[in-house]
Amino acid sequence: MFIKKFFGVILLLAVLALPQCVSATKTDWSERNFNFRSIRSVIVFNVTVSPGVNYGNSIVLRNMQDSFIEHSRKLKCNVITESQARQMLGYQIGMNLEGMAYSNPMQARQIIMQNAYRIADAWILGNVDNLANTYYIQPAHTEWESKKETHVYYDRSGQRREEVRYIQVPVTYPPRRVDISTIEMTLQVFEARNGALIFARKDSRDREDYQAQWGMYGRICNSFFEDVGKKIK
Repeated sequence: MFIKKFFGVILLLAVLALPQCVSATKTDWSERNFNFRSIRSVIVFNVTVSPGVNYGNSIVLRNMQDSFIEHSRKLKCNVITESQARQMLGYQIGMNLEGMAYSNPMQARQIIMQNAYRIADAWILGNVDNLANTYYIQPAHTEWESKKETHVYYDRSGQRREEVRYIQVPVTYPPRRVDISTIEMTLQVFEARNGALIFARKDSRDREDYQAQWGMYGRICNSFFEDVGKKIK
């Protein structure tokens, strides 16, 4: 029995030594001298994706943008979408920002940032830096597992009795493919008055699953807006 337990410990250590691909890492920076409680209105820009990142198609991107805006409601302050900002500022400064958004979206965005102080106290950017699906092959291995055994016997009175025992038995698992889903995002908050960065987060997550980025994306957005909301509240 001692030998079985010994080898069980060795096998457990071997399994733990294999790549552990489930993780979530958040790295924050915050401007300590800024009064976040002064924020009453925020422009939340549409989520962007870094060049070369395979996010799927325009429908997937639209869903990501809608989800980003939906999670921003946790801020408990006035949330202005990028589309609403184009309409509001276009009217104030006499420019057709809606039309510009189709021909030159980056220029339209820059004009909003330059004039954000007219309608908001801050603005928020979100960018998907990486979105990948990878895998590794977990080699065949053996684990000691408990097995239930029921022993039947008869006592001195002839009554049928059962005794349950648990024994350790070796179970061999064949090689298997382990899929890894990865997503990384950069999220930033800027002061509208002077365009200064006041809060930033790098959130990197991976999970042993196939194309599980959508769920992780939602958790990233939820965590970010909850934490920023606590600063504003």
